[in-house]
Amino acid sequence: MTATHLPAPGDLLPYQEMTDDGYAELAAQTFTVEQAEPGMYVLRGPCPRCKAIVDIPVVLSIFEGMRSLAHPLRAASKTASGDEFVEPVLCTCEDEHPKRPQGRVGCGAYWTVIIEAASP
Repeated sequence: MTATHLPAPGDLLPYQEMTDDGYAELAAQTFTVEQAEPGMYVLRGPCPRCKAIVDIPVVLSIFEGMRSLAHPLRAASKTASGDEFVEPVLCTCEDEHPKRPQGRVGCGAYWTVIIEAASP
């Protein structure tokens, strides 16, 4: 499913599991990637749908050997060069979103980002 428009900041969006072709592009422009320690990165930036600032931990060293067993997006996530990874990302904000299922966080938006792994 794709969105027909991106909401203005401050709009109270209902929870909806969705993506948009522009989410990955917007995240690439606005998110930062910091290496917290070898094999662990933190993605930080505004959710492309609800605009809430989210921190997404990405632990490459633990999942490296199990990537094909995880989420279908992770199955093909390692690129041919071996130095970049495509990581599925979900909004994890704690802002209020009507109709959000109990026990979940975020607005329901998801997208992917490419992470260039730093050399050891």
